[in-house]
Amino acid sequence: MLNKLLGSGSYESFDMRCMVTGQFAVGKSSLVKLLVGDNVPEERRPTDGISLVEGRCGLDIETRSWIMIDPATYNALDVVYNKVLMTSVEEDESKQTKTPGKHESDAKPVDSQNKEDNRSQKSEATKSTAFPVNLSSEPSTQPPAAQSLSPQMSSGESKKQQMKKKMTTKMTKKEIRKRMEKVLKSGKYKMKVGRLIFWDFGGQYVYYTTHQTFMTFRALFLVVFDGSKRLNEEVLDVLCFPGQHMTPTPAVFLLHWVNSILTYCKVVYAGIPKILFVATHKDKIPVEDVETRRALLYSDVEELFKDHEGRDHLVLDKQIFVNATDKADQEIEALKKAITELTFDHPCWGEKMPNAWVPLELEMAELVAAGKQILSLEEVEELNAISKVSVLDLGQLQDFLHFQHSLGKIIYFDTQQLRDYVIINPLLMVEVMRSFVTDKLFWPKKKRMQIIFRRMSDSGIICRGDLYNIWEQKNFQAILPYKEFLFNILIHLDILAEQRRYDTATGSRLPVENYFVPCMVTERNTTSFMENECTPVRAICLSFVFKGTVIPPALPNRLISACLSMWTLKQYEGRKLLFSGFIVVSFDKAHDIVVCVEGNKIILYIVHKTSAGLIVPDIATGVKECLVTTMERISDFYQSTIHVKRSQKLPFHIEYSCSELKCFISEEEILQTNDWVCDEHNLTHRAGNSAVWNQEKV
Repeated sequence: MLNKLLGSGSYESFDMRCMVTGQFAVGKSSLVKLLVGDNVPEERRPTDGISLVEGRCGLDIETRSWIMIDPATYNALDVVYNKVLMTSVEEDESKQTKTPGKHESDAKPVDSQNKEDNRSQKSEATKSTAFPVNLSSEPSTQPPAAQSLSPQMSSGESKKQQMKKKMTTKMTKKEIRKRMEKVLKSGKYKMKVGRLIFWDFGGQYVYYTTHQTFMTFRALFLVVFDGSKRLNEEVLDVLCFPGQHMTPTPAVFLLHWVNSILTYCKVVYAGIPKILFVATHKDKIPVEDVETRRALLYSDVEELFKDHEGRDHLVLDKQIFVNATDKADQEIEALKKAITELTFDHPCWGEKMPNAWVPLELEMAELVAAGKQILSLEEVEELNAISKVSVLDLGQLQDFLHFQHSLGKIIYFDTQQLRDYVIINPLLMVEVMRSFVTDKLFWPKKKRMQIIFRRMSDSGIICRGDLYNIWEQKNFQAILPYKEFLFNILIHLDILAEQRRYDTATGSRLPVENYFVPCMVTERNTTSFMENECTPVRAICLSFVFKGTVIPPALPNRLISACLSMWTLKQYEGRKLLFSGFIVVSFDKAHDIVVCVEGNKIILYIVHKTSAGLIVPDIATGVKECLVTTMERISDFYQSTIHVKRSQKLPFHIEYSCSELKCFISEEEILQTNDWVCDEHNLTHRAGNSAVWNQEKV
């Protein structure tokens, strides 16, 4: 269906998201400021969640030079207009003349009668350096009703008719042509400037479960690290990742970010996304030692990733080493050149988009500019239906929503609980997440809020009312009208998980009062449960083995959330068994389930009350398949698009343990042998012992 729309007219979209990641306190925000032409403040302040910088710079498509944009002239609507104006008018006209008898395409943004005007402006246009043209100086003709659409769903035919009367589109063909002609006449048409949008990711551990929501293969990633330190130096005053007992070092953080990016970005094109390493703090190295340090740093990076499966994604030949506090540092220009080359080599740079989508894009951009964050699906359908330029049918509208979601322009989940609303400003989700998933430095100062955040940090628990109270703060009041919808999104993303409770007398399920926030839990397991209960006599075990040495924390945290939503959290020695990278839940009165992170493995144990031999195979098989399906869903969740089906190899494989629960053999190997001898204990095991995990295959 997308190809059919493209055949009716298209434009080339030049957008690139530069996602700046890395350990905390390495100069990511300072680097972004230098890249967009801002001054770097002397006082360092950590990033709370994600900071997004757009409309500050772009790339000239023809000369590949960086164009700095005055923030006072930037308007989000201009982005849509100028992107469409990059379409070749001559090409559109030639397509039209090849199909005589066909009506002029309603989706065509620039009428062919402007062809001569365009040619007359060509020489003048190539001289221009100002971009974008500010089209927003005219008074907005957007009707007030469209600027303040009700967050509640319409009901009843009379209400629908009322909405139709209020939501009269201003994006008529005449209006689009009029505004675009203004750009043509200004001499900016042939400028062809693409957008660079910088996403500055906070480096504190607490954010690592929320960041991946915004990661995409349609981006270029910068992984920033402190070049004044060797990769094996200890990073002080920081917890390592769940299940990691190694000393936290810059190398551990580099591995984490590379593994996170490649886990959560679906590989649609070979070697994409690209990951560029950037070393900072050059100013801390004596000038005469800079080149020696540079060679040493990148030699260590090469060694760290020499056998990494994602090596073809890594850009290892640039060897950038900057002083991120000095605007005059020549290496900033070297970094810009590297970003330019990687941007122009990206297959999504210049991607064709249907002209038929433009009217709806413009309507949404207008609403965002007016402060609107969310539309009901019915309101989106109305905006589409009243268009006087191009109306999408229902199938095309769904394609539009799914594709715009994959581009990161909107957020739309096509599930039963969530499909009734569309978030037209994705930054709202950044605000939603940082409202409660935040570093202690950013906790609210009011005593009432401090109590809520302290309880959440200590126990990992928050109730619905407490979260709503957080959203009543001035900074988050835009969330309140949609609080139930956004709360359900947090459950859908496994950021929140229901705390299941049952009546001990009747066994019936009790209403949900509390929700777990696993990513806020930093305490390690110090109970004796594993030593006393999870023993070879009473337990069986398998592991999900991930590539690399560090599992992205978001994945086990989301898996733990999923377990909490399916089973009841177990208490032991008076403590709830929920810790960083560790959880125990009760399946029934005889079976407990343990999920914990150890190195590059997520290990699953099933513990029987009396004996491992009494574990019900159907239960073991069901739990295993449930967790496999959950991890497939988590791995595949973010980058679903309308033109890419699930074909990516999963980032883990399964291994089964020996009878001592220490040694492991891969699922592939066990299918090719009748028995195997474990290395550590020299015990012989029948391959059939794994049948308890695979009952349907017996």
